[in-house]
Amino acid sequence: MNFYQKKLIVNAFITSHFSYCPLIWMFHSRKLNNCINRIHERALRIIYDDYESSFRDLLNMDNSSTIHERNLKKLALEIFKVKNGYAPEMMKDIFVIEEPCYNLRNDLKFKSYPIHSVQYGIQTLRFVAPKIWNSIPSECKNASSVYEFKRKISMWTPSNCPCRICKTYIPQLGFID
Repeated sequence: MNFYQKKLIVNAFITSHFSYCPLIWMFHSRKLNNCINRIHERALRIIYDDYESSFRDLLNMDNSSTIHERNLKKLALEIFKVKNGYAPEMMKDIFVIEEPCYNLRNDLKFKSYPIHSVQYGIQTLRFVAPKIWNSIPSECKNASSVYEFKRKISMWTPSNCPCRICKTYIPQLGFID
């Protein structure tokens, strides 16, 4: 098979599975995230016939990002749609925007709710979404259309992700910030 046939098969049968319901799969375990990354890495190694480079180098060759980073970008897109009124009512109910009483530079603030647990508090879209939105550069946030936002956000690499997958975990000690 040539390069394009390999890429087509990998996109059709492997990475397409990880694109299904990305906002739900954002909160899977670290173990499952490592399995997903290993599958993604193996697929990239087959496409590029490169068994020496690191996973990050393979992602750079493919001009792509990890599945988790892709999910974060899709979450950012949903927040952008809510901000600009393109989202369905269900999404507007999840990401409730508070009207500021003062004229501030960062005028978009999501309504916060009291957190009583990890699984139904910290591990929810309502908690993670504002933190992801705050980490996006201003030039992406100020895009005039969904198409422009998608183009700009594709160049963005998420950093300081607040989810449990990205936090450092030390066995018998816990998560550290």
